[in-house]
Amino acid sequence: MTIARTLRTYRTLVLLACALACAPFAPAAAQVTQGRKEQRIALVIGNSAYNSSPLPNPVNDARAMADALKATGFTVIRKENASLKDMTLALREFGDKLKKGGVGLFYYAGHGMAVKGRNFLIPVDAQIEREDEITFNALDAGAVLDKMESAGNRLNLVILDACRNNPFARSFRSASQGLAQMDAPVGTLVSFATAPGQVASDGEGKNGLFTQYLLENIKRPGLKIEDLFKAVRVSVRRDSQGKQVPWEASSLEGDFYFIAAPAAAPPKPAPAAAGTAATGAQAARGNMPPVVFPAGAPVLRPGDNWTYRHTDLKKNTTREVTNHIEEVLPDRLRFRGDNYITDLGQSVLFDRMKTNDKVVETRFEPGMPLLLFPQRVGESKSGTIVVTRNDGGTFEQRYEMKVLRKEKVTVPAGTFEAFYSERELALRNQPQGAAKSGLQSRLRLWYAPEVKRFVKIEGEGFDSSGKAVPLYKRELISFQLNP
Repeated sequence: MTIARTLRTYRTLVLLACALACAPFAPAAAQVTQGRKEQRIALVIGNSAYNSSPLPNPVNDARAMADALKATGFTVIRKENASLKDMTLALREFGDKLKKGGVGLFYYAGHGMAVKGRNFLIPVDAQIEREDEITFNALDAGAVLDKMESAGNRLNLVILDACRNNPFARSFRSASQGLAQMDAPVGTLVSFATAPGQVASDGEGKNGLFTQYLLENIKRPGLKIEDLFKAVRVSVRRDSQGKQVPWEASSLEGDFYFIAAPAAAPPKPAPAAAGTAATGAQAARGNMPPVVFPAGAPVLRPGDNWTYRHTDLKKNTTREVTNHIEEVLPDRLRFRGDNYITDLGQSVLFDRMKTNDKVVETRFEPGMPLLLFPQRVGESKSGTIVVTRNDGGTFEQRYEMKVLRKEKVTVPAGTFEAFYSERELALRNQPQGAAKSGLQSRLRLWYAPEVKRFVKIEGEGFDSSGKAVPLYKRELISFQLNP
């Protein structure tokens, strides 16, 4: 990377960090789930505690998947470190519930192997010493498809993160590396963590590489199931340098979304007739109902506003900024005088902003998180976003964020009990130490539930030696919340 390019990138990151702090923020609008009245049943199994070749991540994967599925309307049966009996009984319960119709989803993380073209999911109590013992010591993945097909429900999804290198298969003449191709019955999609005959990564973090990106994309509204797995495939192939490429077999005949796209905005009400002028509150709200936010997040309404004192620490200048919610739409909140919006991913998306007398467009895909909900000490999140600017090309950023503690904070508006959190941004795929040479920023945020927003925010960058450089701070002066 040339010095000029490094400086351009640094300036871009500093501008983005300032923009994030200066933008109005609101939590995500309600997530509308496709087919909310339709039953959704999932069986999730994660096996880690094998006597031979234990795996660190499958139980973590299963827990995270169960939580993500519950958030999108699934009733979840979850099994961890399951024996063959546990897996068989859970499959029976799963099949019985599916007979009531709706959508079925089976997720498995753990050891699996293919023998004579059949795929087997290995329980933690498996005692397999001979090849012919596999059929009665492991769960045949074909039995899962049979159980789902016999239920006769509308749509089924089978997700197998079971392609880790398997110690049981090494001495078996007919066993193959990875899993074998499977045909999906009508109305079914089968997803593999990697292509047939290949091995998947168990991941370097708390989740397998495939499941990590599956979890990220399940949260994206309006993503059709086929497009979701395409997005997962792109990310996994990129991070594994092409060594792992997820694969699907599908015979779906209908559409499925974990979270549906938001409904179109309803038409604005007609102007009030003469002599029947609407009240100020009615005019501000446009007769629209308040948005219902995810658990732990506040409900915000048109007319809610916050005034901050913004201090540029590099220029030593101060100004006041008021963020006023102008309009509540089914999929976003719009602020008066701004094109900043919040999307359904509890993230901030910048449409247009004025920088140095030039209008700059910036896009984040997916959105850039600013706060975590629910606000809970220890809550954390990490991920990758693609940043696109009309004046600076496209690059990827990695973010890490965590709610660290609760503490009292005093600002001009008063003293508040707040959750303190931090979020760091760094360019992806940079040599070690690059982030400390200015290609990184950090936000410190204090969120007060009674204010329904942050009361204080501080931003800093890093110079070439890795020293933190304060950039700005913003403190709440006053606020008004509509009842």
